[in-house]
Amino acid sequence: MTVNFSYSKQSHSQKGLGGEIMAELIARGSISCQRCGITRRERVCPKCGYDACLIRISVKGKRLRIYHDKNGIALSFSMAFQALTQINKEIKDRTFNINDWLQPAIQENKFKNKYEVWIKQKVIEANAGRFSHETLKLYQSYKKNHYGPLYEIDVREVELSHLQELVNGWTSLSEKYIKNLVDCLKTFYKWLNKWERVRLPIFPDIQITTGETQKAISYEEQIEVIERFPEAHRDILYFIRETGLRVSEGCALQVRDIDIPGLRALIQRTYSGYRLVEKTKGKHRKWIPLSRRALEIAGKSVTGRFGADFLFINPSTGRGYKPSYLRDLWAVYGIKDLKLYEATRHSTITDWSRNASAFQVKDLARHGDIRTSQKYVHNAMTDLHEVVNRDNVISIRADSVPIEKKA
Repeated sequence: MTVNFSYSKQSHSQKGLGGEIMAELIARGSISCQRCGITRRERVCPKCGYDACLIRISVKGKRLRIYHDKNGIALSFSMAFQALTQINKEIKDRTFNINDWLQPAIQENKFKNKYEVWIKQKVIEANAGRFSHETLKLYQSYKKNHYGPLYEIDVREVELSHLQELVNGWTSLSEKYIKNLVDCLKTFYKWLNKWERVRLPIFPDIQITTGETQKAISYEEQIEVIERFPEAHRDILYFIRETGLRVSEGCALQVRDIDIPGLRALIQRTYSGYRLVEKTKGKHRKWIPLSRRALEIAGKSVTGRFGADFLFINPSTGRGYKPSYLRDLWAVYGIKDLKLYEATRHSTITDWSRNASAFQVKDLARHGDIRTSQKYVHNAMTDLHEVVNRDNVISIRADSVPIEKKA
């Protein structure tokens, strides 16, 4: 085997070691590209153009990969050759200690430590309003509660087998939650790939075979259930029902967002947990039309108020509503086994879809993808079959007493 070395004078001085050292190197280790993994004989990888290297070596039956020298500096090709020479000498002299080569680099590159570096970056983005605080909390909880088996593994060493074993251990979790966990790992590794050129592992293919079907109620049922609430809290619920807003968007509306002459409202902020953020889920500012009932409610709410005031004031606190407060009210006065989101936004969009095209639904609901709107329009036809078979009848009475329908 012939190896052509073209690097520093110090490297060339290794020729003085003669064929014996070269034979040792060939027998006891190899130099590979950190990115694509091919065996390297040049300063720059001929396949992918990457310069950083790793050393592969087997010691006492254990296959080792070394990415840094003893000072924690990433290995270039010339440094890798020198390091491999030194490692073989230490093995021959029986002074080799793998910890000398894996510390501190191995600690730095353990999954648990790299994940924390990523989380710190997400904290900065969240504080700057570029990332959701709620999603940040989820990512933090994922590591604490679900990623434990990966903690001690070098992020560069994670393979499909590790990830599949991890997923196989999540036996008590729903398919949707498992998909969220895997998607988080994919996002993490995309960051590693972009900023540290860590290769992307192959991820398990998570298919959602079953999912919780969202339920919808009719317009009449929406109105009836809202009328169960204390009168002081009804206006915001009526408004959310009429506009199809998300609860968090309805709570975030301010007086300045309402254009009474233009019969419209500007949706430009929302709540992320308890935090008010100046952007919506779709990250766009958009005007929406107001129905006659929504306009009446808005007109009453803006009277005598100032621009930055919240449109809807919670009489119990004297401040703007928080989404969590409305969800708590829903738990008391709402429908069992039906979420507030389903009873408001989802049911309203379902109602619109019976008389509108997918493009109209997309504009009204501010969907980012027409396919989401098409599902509503498609389901509107599917529901006709369920109606004649009475498969989708939902009683809004907690005691299962059906609503009396007026003739």
